[in-house]
Amino acid sequence: MRPYTANSLMELLFMTVLIGYLLLLCSVRAAATNNVNVQSSNPLNKTDQLPVTIYYETLCSDSMVFITHQLYPSWLRHQKEMKLRLVPFGKAWIEEHPNEEPKYHCQHGPRECQLNILHGCILKKLPPKKAFSVVACLMKNFRTSFEQCMEGHESFQTSVVNCSQGQQGAKLFKEFGNETDNVHRPLPFVPTIVADEPYNYYEQDDWLQHFDRKFIERYEAKFGVKL
Repeated sequence: MRPYTANSLMELLFMTVLIGYLLLLCSVRAAATNNVNVQSSNPLNKTDQLPVTIYYETLCSDSMVFITHQLYPSWLRHQKEMKLRLVPFGKAWIEEHPNEEPKYHCQHGPRECQLNILHGCILKKLPPKKAFSVVACLMKNFRTSFEQCMEGHESFQTSVVNCSQGQQGAKLFKEFGNETDNVHRPLPFVPTIVADEPYNYYEQDDWLQHFDRKFIERYEAKFGVKL
């Protein structure tokens, strides 16, 4: 065997270092790939949402008080955790006969039927957060105007009005009626709150008076997360 020369020793050392570097590079890339896969299958900042549905009437004073003083402030605090749905129908009913236009009957008169349909079209046409802000504005008092509450959302105004005056609004109103009837026909009280479970008549007073506390309790019990 020939003795190693200085050059051959340097070449051997260089090859050893190079192989070690390549192995290290491969392991780093594999770890990075695994990390990407984990993050894509478990997205960060994903918040669980508790479904909450409110069955209300647009000219009902109890609905106005609840939405203005209970629901809206709680939603502002917990909108990331709350999957809110609004159903404007209440104790209304639809009278239908063959070959005739349907007749709408609402607890607080014909204007309430018109406003229920208008609210339905707002909820249909606007993005959810904007829609609820407009509805909350309209529910502050009996004199609040549609144009006033649509300030900042004028681009949606024409489509909302067209919806409320046409077949789409009528279809939405009927769908809201069917959904409300599936809860209880007629509703014992308006507004009615259903939070992530079948309707419970005996919990309604607590929800109406202490909505934020009830929401936090139900959320923490379901998801094990402190709000």
